[in-house]
Amino acid sequence: MATQIQDSSQGNGRVGELLSRITDDVKTIARGEIDLVRGELEKTAKTAGVEAAVILLGGIVALIGLGMLCVTVVVALAPVISSLALRLLIMAAVYLVLGGAVAASVGARLKRDVVPDLKVASYEGRSTIAGVRAAITQPEYMQH
Repeated sequence: MATQIQDSSQGNGRVGELLSRITDDVKTIARGEIDLVRGELEKTAKTAGVEAAVILLGGIVALIGLGMLCVTVVVALAPVISSLALRLLIMAAVYLVLGGAVAASVGARLKRDVVPDLKVASYEGRSTIAGVRAAITQPEYMQH
């Protein structure tokens, strides 16, 4: 009887040790997965930042160019429309419409482009969870 109790306590010790090792492995895997996702998000954020800076610079140059074109049109319309205020008002409306259209198209593109690509991280996370489940439910996987 004492032998059975001793064997039982050794078995519990091995199970406890295995559970401890599994827990440590799962923690390590989870940290690795989190680091992978963090890396993917950092890469996406850097790309988005660079694209935003390029778009901003291009937008500023385009805005100045459009403003200069509007001024040119205002001057060119002088023989047709004698009132300077009316010419400025017309070109301000054109300027606002064109600027709004450009801003809307750039906003739609940014919304579409800034989605992070987490396919690899998602696949690896699912594979890890499936492996842990298999190790827990099938004892032959628990042996090293």
